[in-house]
Amino acid sequence: MESSKSLTHMPAKCGTLCGNKNVSSHPINQSLLSQVKHFFSELFHTSDWPARWYCGNWDQFHGWLYILSDAAIWLAYFAIPILLFRIISKRKDIPFPKILWLFIAFILLCGSTHLLDAIIFWWPAYRLSALIRFMTAIVSLFTVYALYRLLPMIYHLRTLDQLEAEIIERKKAEEELRLQQVSIKATEELMAKKDEFMSIASHELKTPITTVKASLQVLEKMVSQNDDLKGIAPFVQRSSKQVNKLTNLIDELLDVTRIQAGRLELKRSEFNLMELVTECVEQCRLADGKHSIGIRGDESLLLFADHDRIEQVLSNFLTNAFKYSPEGSAVEVHIERLDDSRVSLSVTDEGIGIPEANIGHVFDRFFRVEKTSQNYSGMGLGLYISSQIIQGHHGEIGVRNNPLKGVTFWFAI
Repeated sequence: MESSKSLTHMPAKCGTLCGNKNVSSHPINQSLLSQVKHFFSELFHTSDWPARWYCGNWDQFHGWLYILSDAAIWLAYFAIPILLFRIISKRKDIPFPKILWLFIAFILLCGSTHLLDAIIFWWPAYRLSALIRFMTAIVSLFTVYALYRLLPMIYHLRTLDQLEAEIIERKKAEEELRLQQVSIKATEELMAKKDEFMSIASHELKTPITTVKASLQVLEKMVSQNDDLKGIAPFVQRSSKQVNKLTNLIDELLDVTRIQAGRLELKRSEFNLMELVTECVEQCRLADGKHSIGIRGDESLLLFADHDRIEQVLSNFLTNAFKYSPEGSAVEVHIERLDDSRVSLSVTDEGIGIPEANIGHVFDRFFRVEKTSQNYSGMGLGLYISSQIIQGHHGEIGVRNNPLKGVTFWFAI
C-alpha cells in the first residue's frame, strides 16, 4: 500500500471494483413509478456499487476513523433510547410521554443511518441507507411539529426553584394551619371550661339568690306594715332591684349553658301576639317609667311559638331600647303579618345607634360595643340568647340603624 503522503497527491478515483461496474454517469431515464418499483425490488442488492473502501482513495487511518466514529455514534444513539424507555417505564407521571416516544424513534433511526454508513465500507446497501434516511427525515419532522405544539405547555412548566419555593410555601401554610388548629383546640377547651364554670356557678348561685330574694320580699312586706322601718325602705328597694338584676344575669347564664349544650327547649303553643306585647310593655313601663312606649299592629295576630321565650326576646329588645335611649324618648313596638305563615315584630328607639362596623356582631355572645361598654351595664348575652331563641323557631332576627337616629331590632317567624 502506498504511503498516506503519496495518497493525498493522487486524484480521487474509484478502485478496480468500481471500474468493473456498468455505472452510468447520468440518472437512468425511467418513469418515477418504475424507479420506485426498481428501488424496492432491489432494496438489499448491492451489485450496482462497490464497497466504500474501493470508491475513492481511502487510507487505513481515514477509513477506520470514519467507521469507528459512526459505530460510536450508533452505540450512543442506541443507548439513549434505552435510557429514555427506562425513564418512561419507571416514571408513569413524567410529563409529555408521547414526545419521548418520538424522540426514541428519531434517535434510533439517526443511529441506524450512522451504523449503515459504517457497514457500507463493506456492504454498499445504498438503497437501504436512503430508505432509512427518509424514515429518519419523516420522524424528525413529526418530532419537530410535536415539540412545537408542546412549547406553550413547556413554557408553563415550573422550574425546580419554583417547585422548591412552592414546597416551602406549602410547609409554611401547613405549619400555620397546624398552629391555628392547636389554637382553635385550645380555645375550644377554654370555652368548654368556661361554659362548665358558668353552668356550675349559675346553678350554685341560683339557690342562695332565691333565698335572698325571698327574704327581701318578706322584709319589704314588714317595712310596708311597720312605720318604724320606713327609713330602711329605700335600701330594701335598692337591694331588691340589684337582686333582680343578678337573678336575670343568672338566668341568662343558664340559658347560655343550655344553648351551648343544645338543651334549649321550646314549648310551642298558639297565642295572641298583641296580648303578649301589651303585657310585656306594661311590665316594662312599671320597671322603667322613663320612656314612652307605643304599640301598633294587628290585634288579632296569632302566633304558634314558645310564649315565654318570645316574651323574653321582646323584653331584651325593650331593655336595650331603654338602656341606650335618652330619658323621655319614644320607643315603638310594631307587629305585622308578612304572609300566611310568618309574622314580624320590631322595636324602634331614638337612641345612640350602633356603629356600622359593629352592627354585624351585636348578636354575638359577650359582644359589646367598645364606646358604650364602659357606660352601660350588661354582659352582652341578652341579644345572643334572643338570636338563638329565634333561630330555634327557624326564624330570622336582625337590626338596622334608622335614617335619623336610633335603631330597630326585629325578628320574623
